[in-house]
Amino acid sequence: MASHSRIFGATQNMLSPLRQLPLLLRPAFVALLLTCICGSEVRAQKTSFDVLKGDDVVGKILASRSVAGDRTTYLMTSFSEFDIIWKQTVKSVAATEYVDGSLRSCHTNMSVNGTLRDSSRMHAVDDETHCFVHPDQRFLCDGTVEWTTARMYFEEPVDQKTIFVESVLKHCPLVRVAPGLYRLTMPGDKVNSYAYKNGVLQEIHVDRSFFDLVFRRV
Repeated sequence: MASHSRIFGATQNMLSPLRQLPLLLRPAFVALLLTCICGSEVRAQKTSFDVLKGDDVVGKILASRSVAGDRTTYLMTSFSEFDIIWKQTVKSVAATEYVDGSLRSCHTNMSVNGTLRDSSRMHAVDDETHCFVHPDQRFLCDGTVEWTTARMYFEEPVDQKTIFVESVLKHCPLVRVAPGLYRLTMPGDKVNSYAYKNGVLQEIHVDRSFFDLVFRRV
């Protein structure tokens, strides 16, 4: 009985993050969890980044990549608190799945002070790839996708000219400005700069109109 209690308790602890996720993202999280529990050939990587505003650590990003057979699944969660006029509590979740090296589905969700700010969803239906971006953009995605922002957390995008950004579900221009340094420009002139050392991501600089943040590898 004690053994069963320990197993049940461990399973409950593993499932507890599920209650924190938006409903749309729970299937992706469950799929990732089951793959990690049941897959005999799973290769997993985890990394974390501090979120800095100026010199202050204001949050954390956790990122994981799991490979099982022909499937690669990425899961990123973040939490941060900082002041812009008043206190901002920002939470985000992103799940991305590749099959045979191409993007199969992705979901993102970001809330500010408990209110949904942005979300997106992409999934395949028969031979079509359906996209939705909050609040009312619906369209079809053409062609295969090999590079997304999720992949950039674990690999340097050498020779890539564009990156598919999950939050907007569009290809956005990527420019190599120096060895190991890349600038990604998104709609609305939002810019993220990625810095790599020996192929490993070290920092992401997030430049916005009213604030700048740095995600620094722990």
